[in-house]
Amino acid sequence: MADTTVKIHPSTKNALDNLKGEYDTYDDVINKLISEVKNKNLVREMIAGYKSNRERDQKLVKEWEHTSEDWD
Repeated sequence: MADTTVKIHPSTKNALDNLKGEYDTYDDVINKLISEVKNKNLVREMIAGYKSNRERDQKLVKEWEHTSEDWD
């Protein structure tokens, strides 16, 4: 893998330093951060999907609610 130089502010480097473990590289820390962002986005998408399904299911239940009266 070829190395790349990226310019960052000293405060950003300090923040990365605070996240690094004893044997972590900056690449490790950045990849962990990327993974966390992807996971948060996935969770948001899943929540939105569940909410959408809930609304659909509630409509479906309401639509068929009258049929349950026959079972009493």
